[in-house]
Amino acid sequence: MQQRRPLRGIAVVAAWIAMFFCLPNPALGQAISLASFTQAQGLGSLEDNCLLQDRRGFVYVCTEHGLFRFDGHVFQRIGAESGLRGSFISALHQDAKGRMWVGTRTGLYVGDGQRFAPVTAQGHALPIDPGATLTDLDGRLYAVSQHRLWTIDAAGTEWHARIRFDAAAGTTPELADIASVFADGHALWFGCGKSLCQLSAGHLHVWGKREGIPPDTWTSYLRTRDGTQWVRSPYYIRALTPGNATFASHDLPGARVVTAYLDMIEDDQGRLLTRANDGLARWDGHDWRIIDASNGLPDIGIDALLYDRNHVLWIGTYGRGVLQWLGYEQIESWQARQGLDSSPSWAIARADNGTLWTGNELGGSVLAPGASRLTPWPLQAPPLAQETIDLHALPGGDMLAAYYSGELLRYRSRQGTTEEVAHAPAYIGRMFVDSQGRAWLCTARGLYVYDGHTLKRAGEGVVPDNVFKDAKEDAQGRLWFSGEAGLFRLDHGRWQRIRVIGAPSSQDFTHVDVLPDGELYIAGDFDGLWHGHVSGDGVLTVQHTDDNLLDNTRIYFIQHDRRGWLWIGGTDGVELFNGQRWRRLTEDDGLIWDDIAENAFFEDNDGSVWIGTSNGISHLLHPASLVSPEPLEVAVTELSRGGSIQPPASAYRFDYAPTQPLTLRFATMGAPTRRNLQYRYRLQGLERKWVTSDRPQVDYPPLPPGDFVFEVAAYDPDDRQLSPVMQLPLRVVPPWWQRTPAVLGGLLLFAWVTVLTWQLRTRHLRARARQLEQMVALRTRELEVDKQALEEARAALWKQATHDALTGLPNRSHVLEILSLAIADALTHKRPLAVALIDFDHFKRINDHYGHLAGDAVLIEAATRLRSALPAGATLGRYGGEEILAVVPGATPGDPAPFETLCQHIAESPFGGDGARVKVTCSMGVAWLRRQDHDSFDLIRRADAALYEAKTAGRNRIVVTGA
Repeated sequence: MQQRRPLRGIAVVAAWIAMFFCLPNPALGQAISLASFTQAQGLGSLEDNCLLQDRRGFVYVCTEHGLFRFDGHVFQRIGAESGLRGSFISALHQDAKGRMWVGTRTGLYVGDGQRFAPVTAQGHALPIDPGATLTDLDGRLYAVSQHRLWTIDAAGTEWHARIRFDAAAGTTPELADIASVFADGHALWFGCGKSLCQLSAGHLHVWGKREGIPPDTWTSYLRTRDGTQWVRSPYYIRALTPGNATFASHDLPGARVVTAYLDMIEDDQGRLLTRANDGLARWDGHDWRIIDASNGLPDIGIDALLYDRNHVLWIGTYGRGVLQWLGYEQIESWQARQGLDSSPSWAIARADNGTLWTGNELGGSVLAPGASRLTPWPLQAPPLAQETIDLHALPGGDMLAAYYSGELLRYRSRQGTTEEVAHAPAYIGRMFVDSQGRAWLCTARGLYVYDGHTLKRAGEGVVPDNVFKDAKEDAQGRLWFSGEAGLFRLDHGRWQRIRVIGAPSSQDFTHVDVLPDGELYIAGDFDGLWHGHVSGDGVLTVQHTDDNLLDNTRIYFIQHDRRGWLWIGGTDGVELFNGQRWRRLTEDDGLIWDDIAENAFFEDNDGSVWIGTSNGISHLLHPASLVSPEPLEVAVTELSRGGSIQPPASAYRFDYAPTQPLTLRFATMGAPTRRNLQYRYRLQGLERKWVTSDRPQVDYPPLPPGDFVFEVAAYDPDDRQLSPVMQLPLRVVPPWWQRTPAVLGGLLLFAWVTVLTWQLRTRHLRARARQLEQMVALRTRELEVDKQALEEARAALWKQATHDALTGLPNRSHVLEILSLAIADALTHKRPLAVALIDFDHFKRINDHYGHLAGDAVLIEAATRLRSALPAGATLGRYGGEEILAVVPGATPGDPAPFETLCQHIAESPFGGDGARVKVTCSMGVAWLRRQDHDSFDLIRRADAALYEAKTAGRNRIVVTGA
């Protein structure tokens, strides 16, 4: 029997690997949320060639019908009125000095992002080829025009352009056909013929097949933060890591997109994104993951990518405009396309075996650990059961499920069976399991409790047979219940009805929550959120939470997480309060839907949060980052007077012109797109009150003479954030007849003319003021009150752990913490405790012979093997380099059997990965805890000495010290 176990394990691993590689679509499992920008948002063309964010934060998009800049709401075209006459924008680049270079099919332009001037070569326009064809190095611009590389240098106020390799093309034929150019800060890279060229310190090097560059048209480049140089062609993707002389192959399987636009970008986690045949490909350091139509990405070609400084992923498409991936790497979502049974999702819970359960109208789905797709859940409900209301994880992987129709079911994981353990006599609206394991059912006819054996009526004589809707437990173990009859408390066996003072109604409460500090929050069939503390005589005095968004939404759940942060689900998204500020999370942040589903709030073990909606479920990976968005910044982007656009300036001075109205356009920077973004502005000297508008433009009638200051700020209602006020001074100089020389030349005539002019001007200003009031009234908007929906949820545990990024094992500091706790427990309970230091023999040879990627692959597989052979209750951690520390409580002193099993799993079969297939053995030093050990380092020191003895004795062996 013992001989067959290794073969069985190998067969299981082989079957899993085969299943993985036979998947029809290696796409990410989750659905993505996208914001789309088309003609309705100002784009004059949906064929987007390139994307760029300048130093101020503005995002530009090149199209086949002009250059457009994003103002926080829509895209504005930069055209002939700004000096840019080319319409087909083929390339865009900002150089080290902040100058913006725009390449078109008809010429090259340079400017500041708002105004541009043409650049010529010997008096002729310089048409720019499409793709990555503009770059700068050492103060010089390089451009690709008609497949030749040009250099552009400043010559006074003019520009001098010349062909870089005109003479050398005869000796190096590849230089006669340049496809692209890129500067990495030190050297120049460019696609030359079917090769890749590098120019460094005047030395030209042509990379070939022996150096990892096969023949193709190399069009795209990326220098990542770790110094790796990536290059791409239609068929190949290669990377040159620092210190290497050969490009490594990271080719995208089946790549066949033949275009000059094959952008490569790097996200915050250092992962590469580029175009796939159908969608996006993301390199995670080991393999490619595809994001395509199955994740919600339009089935269309991608020409441009941009990951901006505000962590927003922009996608330029060929025919569908510009897209924003909302909540990139912050929120993951699942819908029916990812296997979700149906929507809305009413309940979410994670079983002890790690499987995530979701319940909905039709039943439910489960998401296995590490899976990217949900599958139907194994629970078998009675035929007449209606709607899964709540889920609660039980020990051993079991799950307790409550149905609206009254059924209380238990799924037994080991047997794979479903048992109806109780049936409520009325509809169930909420199930809550307290710290004692009792399941409380809030029904349409009072409260019921299931103690694991029987279902009983709760609160006889105190709790009426009314509709109950919510239940919570506070830090003292007291239970709170809310419903149509009011608020009730069970204080260690004593029932009490709580008198509520201050709320609009003393009854009909829908939701309740108690924070760790005793602060109680309630909501009901009235507007807003109310909070307060209960006095000793059972009176709750509440006050209103002053927040306009909360007052104008229907609240469907109140929950707090392990940090004490408050979560409010409602009709318009999720409100999050971290004790200092409120933040609304909506589709603009990446939620799959704003209509939150009832009871579908779940805080996972790692502190992330799951939210159910009527259109799928969303997983908030890092809630803390969502509370502190990027600060807003507003800028005036354009000022025109009488229809004439003025050059950018920090202040303006105009002569009085009674027929020239003033128009100002402004934009926001520093935050992702938000649909309800507002602007607050006023013109000091003309207006005293602030005007609120959702339009990034204001029009004024011709201004009278005087000094004015235009002030504008952006306001994000969801974040309750107001940007700093931007000020722009304006001076309107009086006409000549109001100036001192004219007054001195004819005082009497001037007085008569002044009186007449003043009367006419006053009448004119009053008429204009009335017109302005009408315009202001037309612009005023009120927020739309959205639909109602359902939802409430519960909280769970959160945990924050630090693990080794390569192997997934606890890292050094964390495993030492685990060891310290294990030592304390062993000493307290007088139980044996062993530690083992494991070192892989001759590991350096693997790195030296096969490369560090192969070594990393061996470490990953070794960690997996050790983990599978680990005794129950034991822990592995990466102690350093290739050393692994095993903490084994309860190990029989002096017994090497469990540690021999670990060594056998390492040596039983060769390791494969990244082209290597090697036989690996390990050496191990084992030590047991002794009473005289002062701390964990005494124990580790003896294990380390034993390990050293094992290695010096020839390796591939275990040395055990005395217990």
